[in-house]
Amino acid sequence: MDTESHVPSSKRRRILRQIAATSVVNLASVAFGMVQGWPSPTFQLLRENKTALNGHLITKEEESWIGSLPFLGAFTAASLYNYINRNMGCKITGYLTAVPLVYGYLLIIFGTSITYICIARFFIGFSLSGINVLVTLYMAEILEDNTRKAAGNLRSIAENVGLILIYALGSYLTILHTTIVCISIPVFFLFTFFLLPESPIFLLRKGKPQAALNAYLWLRGGDRQLAEEEMKKLRAVIDARESTEHCTVGELLSECGTRKALQIIIILSVVQQLSGINVIFTFCETIFRMSGSSLSPEWSSLIVSFFGLFGSIFSRFFFILSGRRFILVSTQTLQGVSLGGFGVYLYLRHIEVNVSNMGVLPVIFISIYIFCVIAGVANLLHVVISEMIKSEAQEVAMKICGLLSWALAFLSIKFYYSLIDILDLHGCIWLFASVSFTGAISMYLLLPETKNKSLELIMRKLNDEPPQEDKSRNI
Repeated sequence: MDTESHVPSSKRRRILRQIAATSVVNLASVAFGMVQGWPSPTFQLLRENKTALNGHLITKEEESWIGSLPFLGAFTAASLYNYINRNMGCKITGYLTAVPLVYGYLLIIFGTSITYICIARFFIGFSLSGINVLVTLYMAEILEDNTRKAAGNLRSIAENVGLILIYALGSYLTILHTTIVCISIPVFFLFTFFLLPESPIFLLRKGKPQAALNAYLWLRGGDRQLAEEEMKKLRAVIDARESTEHCTVGELLSECGTRKALQIIIILSVVQQLSGINVIFTFCETIFRMSGSSLSPEWSSLIVSFFGLFGSIFSRFFFILSGRRFILVSTQTLQGVSLGGFGVYLYLRHIEVNVSNMGVLPVIFISIYIFCVIAGVANLLHVVISEMIKSEAQEVAMKICGLLSWALAFLSIKFYYSLIDILDLHGCIWLFASVSFTGAISMYLLLPETKNKSLELIMRKLNDEPPQEDKSRNI
């Protein structure tokens, strides 16, 4: 009787502890979303002088710096956080991820000029890089296989929750009170993350098998047999990694199939960033204010952020039900259609056609666009990397993809107002639409279907070799 009751109790404890660990680490993802969305409600307050900045009203140039600097900070710190995680472990990475957030928000709270905000946003960007490394790797290394699959898009969901929070609170609170809410997330993360164990794979790599076993015992609810089985698998994984040489950029580019795979991944990164996703998150209220939407800019932004959350949730079902190629082509086509339609609406308004009876269209168009980006390329990019690039080259491909994404996010936000000066808002939106259509066409022409296909078969297709019998993967 005792043994029978022990089994469900141990399983329940194991599940609860993994849920707790996943929830804690994804507080960092919530903070990520809040960093992305913070400028949207804040810019209007700074334009109206509702903050203590010595009577200074923010300029468009200053807005472009405040919006873009976190991504420059992320680009600057990307290699640093990869080094810290590899050599010091997830725990140190987590602490050093939260510190720039706390420091940056304190600068905003106590600063008295735009310069303080710019410096703060740059250092906050360091944390974006840390979050990118920490959340993905820590979840991959502590969760059981079944739990890991179920939690696959939890990071994206948490980021969109952060976006919803900042849009909801930032529109109705002062900058001071909004920033206090923002700083509470990394502070709470620091206290709760302290209670979690180090990654077992890091401990075993550092020659600490007993500490790794203790970490697994906690994560597996005290089930020693399961923990010891996990240790055996872990040793096999580490032995396999040590016997496989890490791929350099030159080696990555030396194989035709891998070159084509990297080309596809780079196109996806470019399309994700240059189709305007971070521009819209950063200037969301401003865009709706300029569009003359019949809904208030605050409510319009909040509705759009919920569609991002829906995209994160539904993306998991899309991955199961359909192929990667179909999802990417269809979502990017819909992105282009929705942005193109929004551009037409803005152009009609620009030439003084009465569109007052269609004032809800901006919210509809942008909601569709955000849903498609999040349900498509934003959640599929890393899946495509894992399915098209051999394991020893994935780290290099991820680094290239990450650095490119940070750089393009910075540039797209920094020069957004310059584009508007040249093309007007409708022309800028049409440019984003053209990028989306280009992505859809590129994926249709270049991307082979990767779902349930072996890497060998995918490489044969990329190398234009005749297909052989494939041992399909159940993914």
